[in-house]
Amino acid sequence: MINKTTRWILSLVGIYGLILVFLMGEDFLFAEEQIDAKTQFGAEGDGVTDDTKAIQKAIDETPIGGKLHIPAGIYKLSKNPDFKATTGYGESYFALKITKPITLNMDQAIFRTDSDGEYGVFWVKDTADVHLKGGFLIGDKLPESGSLVSNIAILLQDSQKSSIENVYTKNHSQGIHLHHANDNLIRNVTSESNYGSGIINFASDYNTIESCVVRNSGDGHLSLFGGGKQNLVKGCLVMEDRKGFSDQQGITVESEKDSIIEKNTVSGFYYGIDIKNGADSNIIKGNLTYNNEYNIAVRPGDGGENLMTPSHNISILNNLAINPRESSERGIYINVGNGHTVKGNTIEDNNLILRDEELRVKYQKENFFTADE
Repeated sequence: MINKTTRWILSLVGIYGLILVFLMGEDFLFAEEQIDAKTQFGAEGDGVTDDTKAIQKAIDETPIGGKLHIPAGIYKLSKNPDFKATTGYGESYFALKITKPITLNMDQAIFRTDSDGEYGVFWVKDTADVHLKGGFLIGDKLPESGSLVSNIAILLQDSQKSSIENVYTKNHSQGIHLHHANDNLIRNVTSESNYGSGIINFASDYNTIESCVVRNSGDGHLSLFGGGKQNLVKGCLVMEDRKGFSDQQGITVESEKDSIIEKNTVSGFYYGIDIKNGADSNIIKGNLTYNNEYNIAVRPGDGGENLMTPSHNISILNNLAINPRESSERGIYINVGNGHTVKGNTIEDNNLILRDEELRVKYQKENFFTADE
């Protein structure tokens, strides 16, 4: 039988324990288990074994809100014919699919795909709070055939409040594709050597694309397209430095509304920052653009089957738009639309080209001009 003294001591110990839990935080009481794709699901990561099924099983068995660790290794992935996505661009196949909130910590994991197989790596579909961190997604070679969506490294489709951070992609048709996906974060991603865009935001709103590198790709290297709104592209490096690729586009703002392109560096393109096809009320500010045929352009479109709709109310503010390619004089070029504002930019003499003569005279006084010596 427990006497009063013993009960008092046990009560004191219990109170002390509760205080200890409070001080150390809830993680002390509810320690989160991180699932491991190698040790628990048999993924080899040796570059030879096909690890597609093992990693998909690990994804499927990670609980909602859980964390899956894919440790360092080379993971060979193959096409899953059941994972077929349909987008505004066409059909795309993938190796892996995520349909619930989870976090993938991929560290130094390398995911290898066969470009001839025409498939991508991750399809994130109809979910939220998916977080992909780290990892290298590399095709064996640059796709030589197929469509712009035949090999997408990561497709985030109809999903919200998710993030892709510190990921490297190479040799895909597109690196990162946001498709009807809102309120997401793409940060510290490097995407290079793609058949199409390195990063594309298609018909998606409220997304942030920050501190990314997009290099030596095609189409619009970093593209806002399809009628999205209130997106932010900030602090990115977008460049083309391959010989013979003189007709590329850097950052495209196409049919986009109320979005901001800020503090990016864009170099090596025909059109550096390209605003076209019905873009409206976008802000282009604080960017460094150089060595482009057109450093910053507001124009109708590309012709052919593309839209040729004027863009209006574009604010071009405080950009450094200098040293256009070779003999070009197109530092800032506007030949269509109404309501544009062009102030505080630094450009070279004769490099501000505006269709409307009255506006050209006005904005000559509100920008800074440098002269070649």
